[in-house]
Amino acid sequence: MIRINLLPTRRRKRTFAPESGVIGIVLMVLAALVLSYLYGEVRNTRVKVETDQINREVTAIRPKVAEILAIEEQIQELRAKEQLLKNLEARELPWADVLADLALRTPRDAWLASAAFSPSSSTQLVLSGSAFSYDSVGRFMRNLAGSRFYSDVDLQQATKASDRVVRFDLGVTLRAVPVAAQGGTP
Repeated sequence: MIRINLLPTRRRKRTFAPESGVIGIVLMVLAALVLSYLYGEVRNTRVKVETDQINREVTAIRPKVAEILAIEEQIQELRAKEQLLKNLEARELPWADVLADLALRTPRDAWLASAAFSPSSSTQLVLSGSAFSYDSVGRFMRNLAGSRFYSDVDLQQATKASDRVVRFDLGVTLRAVPVAAQGGTP
């Protein structure tokens, strides 16, 4: 007799077992990640070596740069001095006459301690000195205002140094005197 089984057959449960293709892809992804990490590390090492080399070069160059900057600063100072000399030469002031006039206009009871150009102007002269009274300082200012060499006489400071002495600073502007008016030869 023929036997027919009408009952459904049991199917076997499949267990999840990755196929060889899936395992290959996972291994390739892992290998790519490891290789990219290693490449990044090699690249970082190269950058670090190059940075260290550049830092060594910068350290070696710093003294030379400082020396060059010092030389440039000296050049600028010399150029400023050269320009001041050119300005003074261009003015053609008869310094002997200017100083003789200054000596004649200084009162007997006043004396000068120093004369210097103002840092802000090559025509502004600062006269520092002492006198026995404020009246002497005022007389000195009037005398200077009457000179052909000076203009804009200005009292910058006057202080009583002791019972008998007044210290003063005067600002005067030097005038350019034409060569013909100087009485000298060009």
